[in-house]
Amino acid sequence: MATVENVILGITASAGKPGYSDIAYSYELHPGESDSAEEREFTVTVSLWGEDVFDDDVLAVELDEHTIKCSRTAPGEPLKVARVFEVETKLLDEDVVGDDEVYLVVEARSESGAELALEERVSGKSNVVIGDF
Repeated sequence: MATVENVILGITASAGKPGYSDIAYSYELHPGESDSAEEREFTVTVSLWGEDVFDDDVLAVELDEHTIKCSRTAPGEPLKVARVFEVETKLLDEDVVGDDEVYLVVEARSESGAELALEERVSGKSNVVIGDF
């Protein structure tokens, strides 16, 4: 079974678009043996979350969808991915007062087996970025 590891998040003000922030993130997808052997393809999406004391807030889901494919030529080698997308900065303002604590969750899903009946879902959580968004 695959795993998502080493998820790193960075948030900066967008240089070219006032009122927007660049969400830069990277992660590694570590494929299982069967993932590499079958050259399995994963559809990846990210969600932004606001960290709170009791229940975390979902800020946005299924962002930046992309696909990555495992390779037979590098079995067991992690697939390293780095991407950037923009969001309106006000989306990151998850606390009424004080600093906001934002993190990202990467979810990778793949279907395989007879008639694509078996679905595999794995996810990884990033570091928390603290700021006054």
